[in-house]
Amino acid sequence: MKNMFSTLKLIVIALALGFLASCSDSSVDQNTKEALSSFLNDNDKIVGFGNADLKGILNKSDYKNVPKLGKLLNTEMSTLEKLINMEDPVYYALEGPFDVDGTPETAYAFLSVKNSDSLITELTQRGFDFEEKKEMKYCSDGDVSIGIKGPLAVIISKSGDYNRGKALSKAFKKTEGDVSGGKIDDILDVDGDVVLGMNVESLYKTSETDLDNLSDEKKDKLKALVKDSYIQTVMKFEDGAAIIETKNFFSKELRESMFFNSDNKAPIVAKLGQGKPRFGLSVNLDLKKMQNLVNDFSPDAMDELGKAMGGPAQFALMAAGEDGFAGLFDGQFGVVMVGEPDMTEGTIPDFNVFLGLEDRGKSLGSMAKDMMSYGSTEITLNSEGLTASTNPVYASAGSSSLSLPAGCENFGKSGVSAFLNLDGLDIEDWDLEGEAKILKVVKYMTFEYDENGGRLYIKAKKGQENVLKQTMEVIIKEFSSEINNMGI
Repeated sequence: MKNMFSTLKLIVIALALGFLASCSDSSVDQNTKEALSSFLNDNDKIVGFGNADLKGILNKSDYKNVPKLGKLLNTEMSTLEKLINMEDPVYYALEGPFDVDGTPETAYAFLSVKNSDSLITELTQRGFDFEEKKEMKYCSDGDVSIGIKGPLAVIISKSGDYNRGKALSKAFKKTEGDVSGGKIDDILDVDGDVVLGMNVESLYKTSETDLDNLSDEKKDKLKALVKDSYIQTVMKFEDGAAIIETKNFFSKELRESMFFNSDNKAPIVAKLGQGKPRFGLSVNLDLKKMQNLVNDFSPDAMDELGKAMGGPAQFALMAAGEDGFAGLFDGQFGVVMVGEPDMTEGTIPDFNVFLGLEDRGKSLGSMAKDMMSYGSTEITLNSEGLTASTNPVYASAGSSSLSLPAGCENFGKSGVSAFLNLDGLDIEDWDLEGEAKILKVVKYMTFEYDENGGRLYIKAKKGQENVLKQTMEVIIKEFSSEINNMGI
């Protein structure tokens, strides 16, 4: 296979599919960004879009010091830098519908070219045949086609038979119109290592779901909810931490229908007993608003859920009537894992749980209490709800309360929040497989989400090294034998 172009193809496909998507700093080539913004204008088939600072991500991973692979990547990067502005980001767009595995029907990438003639000459010398269509020259390899026109290259990844030249010409034409402005440009203007914009309206239009069976009136209401609504995701790889932040650019109607409750006093924490937890999950929702959405767009969901759960749960949901979950629960739920887990000796950790109940849910809570009353488990049912501790040592006792780990103090304040604290644990001997091995670099993780968006914060054990470099070190260690055996 033709090494340079194959490497370029694989890199661009990965970027276009969103595995590596980031934005660059203030040196961004505005022409390329504006080309994407124009491409997105009135293009309702595009579900996802963003940009990618490939060189920045690779540098943060310290790829040059990876045995064998580092030398190969460095050689290819040196070649690419002569042809493409690697200091500028790669912009991308993903066209729906998406397959069940998340693959878009079509992926586009937009690159800033240093010298189009040099790029075409290089690829031609490597055996690729270019065709010409007006001012554009293009070639294809498998599912990937690349068109070059002046300082811009457009790459399309799409399976099946289609007119490659026509598709590329159409894409170039879209880049030459007016920019989108508004929320799209706000999303593209953000700084970070990874940026993804998701068009909620286009996602709905290009998806085939049970929502298609709604009445025309309900469909119109749903269209009004998702109209001009976007979700922005920004990823940042820093020294000692990885941060993923989402921001909701919702329509007024969709924003007002959100059902997350936030409380800076974190009342759920006081209901989760005592001890030093390693893991925690907290949920605080406005179940009446959530139920209204369910009733509007999936009226049979409660009946189907009741049938699936069967027995007492089905009876309880029937008794709750149209209120559904809101008639049984008050929207508060929390669980923490206390004690010290031991993955090598199979030690089972202890848990404290709280479930807030409405009056009609108390009978369900009573049945749950009877079912859970075994061994040393301590269960309390009162006016607020059901509280359970698998070990009485960690149950609530007077003024005692949870001692949250450092960095996890915001637990319980958002509509949904969680944390995982690995500080001080020796997990080298844990039987971790696949992606779970990355936990070896993690000190703790926190997550929070409300109507405005969310934040996942991953604190690495080494505070002075970039988290990508630490992750790469784990990967190299785990796959060193395979790397050493590669015929490079």
